[in-house]
Amino acid sequence: MPRVRVNKETCIGCGVCWSLAPDVFEEDPATRKSRIKESYRKSDSESESVGEIPEELKEPAQNAANACPTGSITIE
Repeated sequence: MPRVRVNKETCIGCGVCWSLAPDVFEEDPATRKSRIKESYRKSDSESESVGEIPEELKEPAQNAANACPTGSITIE
């Protein structure tokens, strides 16, 4: 399963990722930054949100990563 990481220290909460891949990303209401949706989230801290997603969500997640203006999303 692909692993997705959101660097919350560089995320600006612009919403590009959750608009392009709403099944993977969501806005954290506490910080207004991106995080992995609970169903795929493995860990979530002040600095990083990490999750594992099914293969069929890899392409939308990669599109969101490519569109992220701060490069805060990585797919492994």
